[in-house]
Amino acid sequence: MLKHLIKEKKLMIIKLEPVNDNNREAVLALSVREDQPFVATNKVSLRQADEANAEQPGVARPFAIYADEKLVGFCMFVFNPEEEDEDDRYWLWRFMIDKSEQGRGCGQAALQEIIKYFKENGADRLFLSTEPENERGLHIYHKAGFRETGIIDSGEAVLMRMLKGPNRVIKNLYGVDVDKAMHIKGRKGCGVSIAVHDVDGDLVTYCAGSGRYGEDFPVNPDMLFQAGSVSKPMFALTLLRYVDKGIIDLDADISGVVPEFAGKGPVTFAALLSHTAGYNLHGFPGYPAKHEPLSLEDVLNGKGVTPRLRRIRPYGKQHMYSGGGIILAELAFTRMTGTTLREAFQKEVAEPLGLKRTGFFQPLDEELVSDAAFGFRLAQKEDPAHGYHYYPEHAAAGLWTTPTELVKIGLALSKSYRKGGFLKKKTARRMMTPVMDSCGLCVYNLRGDIGEHDGWNEGFLTEWLFSLREDLCVASMFNRSTEELDWKQSYMAIELFQTMEEKLTEMPGKRSLKAVCGKYGHPDDAEICVDEVFMQDGKLYAKFFGGDGEFTSQLYPIGKKTFGRKGGFAKIIFGENCLTVNGITCKKL
Repeated sequence: MLKHLIKEKKLMIIKLEPVNDNNREAVLALSVREDQPFVATNKVSLRQADEANAEQPGVARPFAIYADEKLVGFCMFVFNPEEEDEDDRYWLWRFMIDKSEQGRGCGQAALQEIIKYFKENGADRLFLSTEPENERGLHIYHKAGFRETGIIDSGEAVLMRMLKGPNRVIKNLYGVDVDKAMHIKGRKGCGVSIAVHDVDGDLVTYCAGSGRYGEDFPVNPDMLFQAGSVSKPMFALTLLRYVDKGIIDLDADISGVVPEFAGKGPVTFAALLSHTAGYNLHGFPGYPAKHEPLSLEDVLNGKGVTPRLRRIRPYGKQHMYSGGGIILAELAFTRMTGTTLREAFQKEVAEPLGLKRTGFFQPLDEELVSDAAFGFRLAQKEDPAHGYHYYPEHAAAGLWTTPTELVKIGLALSKSYRKGGFLKKKTARRMMTPVMDSCGLCVYNLRGDIGEHDGWNEGFLTEWLFSLREDLCVASMFNRSTEELDWKQSYMAIELFQTMEEKLTEMPGKRSLKAVCGKYGHPDDAEICVDEVFMQDGKLYAKFFGGDGEFTSQLYPIGKKTFGRKGGFAKIIFGENCLTVNGITCKKL
């Protein structure tokens, strides 16, 4: 009996042999079960390996997997130790066990041999990705020590395993430590959801923490968050679709449509959307989720928790952010079109862009509550089943959405700006052209080539950035709102955006960089100017003077002789013995 048990427990001997002319046909004959659609065919994998190696020899390494001298599977590695981004150096690109060999431990044994291969060849960490629905595969990977990173890249969950030191998951997105920046701790704290459409054309999501404070309720890419003031550009997009159809004129006086609130003088959609109409009511705190419904007229008449709308500044003379002005625009829009904003957004924005999880859901539909985030402690303080506020001010604060769908909207607007499409080109450009203080029509134009808006509802924060030059967009949503976390989320999103943007333009050579270094003169009353440009550790920096005092920032290329400022949105253009920063000329001394 003892001999029998020893025989049964005999260690399986796994060998990895490079795919070659002798075993290629046998590898091609391997296949998985019909209920395992997550694995590409070996024919596709070997073709991709040939393509990758033609571009960069040796980066793709395909292997046949043998168990006790019998061919049982196939795997393929990305092995690129020279890659600058350490998270792109070592990947288990493909892994499969033939359907006839599954269920006897080949997969787990093969993974251990794969891990050994990477360790012996100097790798300190190993990544792989698979569909989140691949439960069998995830079970095997978890047993081998792989853990989710929170990233989903092109629809596949990214897992990693440390190969040196403790097997802890290093969570970062494009080199940015999101959890540290946003104070994500454990599975029952606050949660963050991020989506990035990067310069390679990939949609990448990152989720961490809990969607409901105090509960083990992991954030997922489809979880709904309140968008706060990012609702405003979504209302503007909806309205601009009617402008493109000739139904609405941005510059027509609409005071006759809303005479009880317009006050003296003209009112146009253009002035209301650019916050230059002079109205009060900066923002709205919202109401407990089950509060009795309020109409737009109720809000504007001051029948809720905010004062009555009134004009407090001269029309068209200054930019004064006004959520109340946006609600006045919404009321005029609904009266002119005979439809609600929720209905109009669904027809004019959600359906054309294929959005399934975005809308002015006020109050939130009960069937959507099960996968909705709650705002920090609102569930404990007000309603355990509905931990969020009701916002009857739909256009100003009433949008529910996901970062992924905000990215889709950002890309559609960017493409419209460049060549037309979802909006006519001239309409998109009108929306993005600053009227005052960088504000266009419900969206800010930063540096002349970046669209931006942020949002703050009770218990929710949102940051939305998109390029007007490329298909690049970042959206971040968080279920807690404090001033500290607000600016931290903004800087984190800016860092993600600029990390991607930096890859679009090649850094000039050291000789060219040194040529622009030196001291620069500048006007004493300039809003922002450059005092000095210098090199440090091979990177270009500038010393700025401005409204925030003196500060130093790294510069990165965004075009020919044009640089952006890390952590901000100044644009520096170098010329002959001078530079301009946001239109201010500084001569080289």
